[in-house]
Amino acid sequence: VVFRALASVFPKYANGQTMVIKNVNGASGITGAIEFLNASADGYSVMHWNNASLTKTHLSEVPVTGADTFEAVCQVVSSYNYIVVPADSPYQTLQDLIDAALAAPDTITIGNAGAQGGKHMAALLFEDAVGAKFVHVPFSGGGPAITGVLSGQVDCVMANAPEGISNVENGQLRILAVFAPERYSAFPDIPTGIECGVDLELPQWRTVVCPPGTPEERINALAEIFRQCCEDPDFIAAMESQCVEVTYKGPAEADAFMHEEDARYGELVASKGF
Repeated sequence: VVFRALASVFPKYANGQTMVIKNVNGASGITGAIEFLNASADGYSVMHWNNASLTKTHLSEVPVTGADTFEAVCQVVSSYNYIVVPADSPYQTLQDLIDAALAAPDTITIGNAGAQGGKHMAALLFEDAVGAKFVHVPFSGGGPAITGVLSGQVDCVMANAPEGISNVENGQLRILAVFAPERYSAFPDIPTGIECGVDLELPQWRTVVCPPGTPEERINALAEIFRQCCEDPDFIAAMESQCVEVTYKGPAEADAFMHEEDARYGELVASKGF
């Protein structure tokens, strides 16, 4: 969704050149990443790289590494994880949920969109941050996880926009906290995790990368094009409709950020013994 929105505005800033999107399914993006290793390093091939793909490099023996294989062009968006509960849940605040989990370890169930996926990893980071132990319940995607919390199969869900947003708007679910640096503009009354005493940010981020060996001048030219795309009103509006934050970072900043995230998730995977 993010990259199709980018593609719709890309020609405005790329001398009329179109962005042709090729979807390669499998292994949280790793199948496509392996194929991308053989792409031309001339600046005309780019790839979407995100949390799930990076984490997968720590979970399996694969010929790509989390942050070192590809050339960082930029980050384009972040969508921050949040915890949702049924509207009639006894957990009125994030602290209520934490207190219950601390009082009775391994009894509170927290759903996610799939075992060892981005939301599962986010839930594990949350668990470690608060010192509690939850029962992690994987579903076959974000939609089924929301159905699970609506039907009472789990107590709460670690979700990411737009999962459950319509249910929040119609009063079926409540968001306890958003793990973002500041409140979501779409939900100004929902506190951040930091405001709730949990010093934790959980972005699901999306970056643009090039094949190894792409010349620096091509990287910089692409970064400038994507910077303009990220400032385009149509792209911003498309992201706002999905409750996704436009978060542009240039090549150096994006590269440093991906290395930080690589270390964070590498340590998490090692600590959990996956």
